[in-house]
Amino acid sequence: MVDRLEMRNKHALENQINYLEFLELLVEDEFVRRQSNSYQNRLRDSKLQSQKILDAYDFLFQPELDKRMVYDLATCRFITQKSNVIFMGKLGVGKTHLAHAIGLEAIKKGKKVLFVHTN
Repeated sequence: MVDRLEMRNKHALENQINYLEFLELLVEDEFVRRQSNSYQNRLRDSKLQSQKILDAYDFLFQPELDKRMVYDLATCRFITQKSNVIFMGKLGVGKTHLAHAIGLEAIKKGKKVLFVHTN
């Protein structure tokens, strides 16, 4: 909060904001900062590649893949249902990309993720 105090004080004086609104702004700033830091820490610790998002996956490359099922996995309901997801297929078909993309969605939802590549 100390980092934003001067800027918020100036804003409050210029806009004649009362004490309660001023305090709400400071608390909101701190909440947003903590959420951002938490997300960044979970992303760093996950070992995921942040550029491998679901929107960048080429479903035309794998036409037999059920796009609806993949987007359902991206809701991360399988986590709360305590179910496992296993991607199987030939080399180079996008399994790793999908794992990263779904992991990134889980991080957005506040979950901790760890990507481990096995043979």
